[in-house]
Formats: sequence, C-alpha cells, structure tokens
Amino acid sequence: MKSMTGFGSGTATKDGITCTVEIKSVNARFLDLFIRCPKQMNPFESIIRGMVQDRINRGKVEVSVSIQDAGERPKTFTINSVLRKQIQELLVQEEFYDDPKKVPLQAVNSISNDWIQQQDTPIAEEVLSDIVKESTSSALDALIAMRAVEGEHIQRDLVDRIATLENIISHIDTNKSGAVEAYREHIRSKIQEYLLSLEASISEERFLQEIAILADKTDITEEIVRFSSHVVQLKNTLTDENPIGRKVDFILQEMNREVNTIGSKAMDSSITEFVVQLKCELEKIREQVQNVE
Repeated sequence: MKSMTGFGSGTATKDGITCTVEIKSVNARFLDLFIRCPKQMNPFESIIRGMVQDRINRGKVEVSVSIQDAGERPKTFTINSVLRKQIQELLVQEEFYDDPKKVPLQAVNSISNDWIQQQDTPIAEEVLSDIVKESTSSALDALIAMRAVEGEHIQRDLVDRIATLENIISHIDTNKSGAVEAYREHIRSKIQEYLLSLEASISEERFLQEIAILADKTDITEEIVRFSSHVVQLKNTLTDENPIGRKVDFILQEMNREVNTIGSKAMDSSITEFVVQLKCELEKIREQVQNVE
C-alpha cells in the first residue's frame, strides 16, 4: 500500500551540465500530472511524462526540472565582418586613419567589441536526455519510497479500524436474535391491543403468521453476513501490492449500504447504537483511504 503524498528529488551531472528534478504529489482521484521545465528541456517533457506514468497511478503530481550549466565546454566564435568594416570606415571617415585596412583591431574594439561573438558549444541532445532520465528516475525512487512509508502508517491504522468493525458487527450478530424476539413480542402486543379496540378476532394461526412476516422484516442476518464478507475483502485488499484506492472505495460503499440497511431494519436501541459506531468507523476509514494510491 502506498500513500499519494510524497516528495522526491534527483540530480544528475554530465559534461558540466547538472539537471535537478523535484517531484511532489498529493491525493487526487486520478493521475493529474504537471511538468515545469526550462525551454531547452521541452523536447524531453514526453520522456519525463512517460517515466512518471509508468510508476505513479494516482495523485496530483508536480514535476519541476532545472538545468545548471557550468560553462566548461569549448567556445565557438563568430566574426561579424560587416560590423567590423563599418567601424573601420567610420574611423577613416572621421580622419583618425587614412585607410580602413590600416585601422588596428584595438581601435575597432574601442568603439564596439560586438563584432566578435562568443558562444558555448551547444549541449549535445544525448547528454540532456541522459541526465534527464537519470535525475527523474532518482526523484521517482525517492518519491515512491516516501509514499510507501506513509502507506505503511495508513495500513496499520486501517488494520486497527477493521478490527473495530469486526468487534462491532460481532456484537450486532450476538444481539440480533434478542432484538428480533423483542420486536416480535412488541408486535404481538400491539396487534392484540388493536384487535381488542376493534372487538375483532382472527385465528391463532393467522395471528402468528402475520407476526412472523412482520418480525422477519427486521431480521438482519443477511446484511451481517454480507458486511462480514466485505470485511474479509477489505483485509485481503490491504495486502495487495497493486494500487488499491479505487477498489477500497468500492468496498466501503458496499459496507455502508449494508450498515444503512441494518439501521433501517433494526428496531432495537442497542443495535442502533452499534450502527452509529459502524458508520463513524467507516467514515474514518474512508477519510484515510482518500490518500491511498
């Protein structure tokens, strides 16, 4: 089990170029991926996106890429001959010299040195690709490790809460027979009072049949069995190595449905109290699961 919350950073250096990738994630229903990177790294955004999608299934994920250039690569020089000649002709025109060819470069530089342009050798594409992949992989490793640690904490909490669910449903199962019998007697008494008020009567067989039909509507055995089955499913799901968030969401919906049915059918105050406890625990589990991948 992994949490959807985490942070990871990775750095790689090659040929004087350092790439740093930082990835942070928070909970989200699906995978929402946002990548911020320098313009020169735009061609590699698809590589980063693919690497993240291969290892992250859910969460709002933000990736930040930065590049540092130590500038230690060979230089390339470009001569702007047109600008140099213009400066030389200007100096002759102003009678500092009588021949453009005799104007020294030092004099040209005194006017402007823009006629010589210096640039670093362009960064090889394979260099950028290599350091992007390496730094992104390192950042993902760190992110996933943090998500796994957080996931372990969540799992321990969920295991404890599932044990509480089992304890509560056990109490409900123990008390259900007494609750049904108490309701049966309540119905028997009410029907008898009603018949007396009407000065009417029915056969004992029909009387018992009607009581049995009404009392059967309060039987929660099936709901308890289904709820217990969902508890087993939930426990098994927590041990799954694959992303489980959506599956757990579905199981919790089914468990809530059974609890609501138990609450609507139960006519006993003690069972109603247990139902409230079940709903509280299920809500706490649901809140925790919102951060599970």
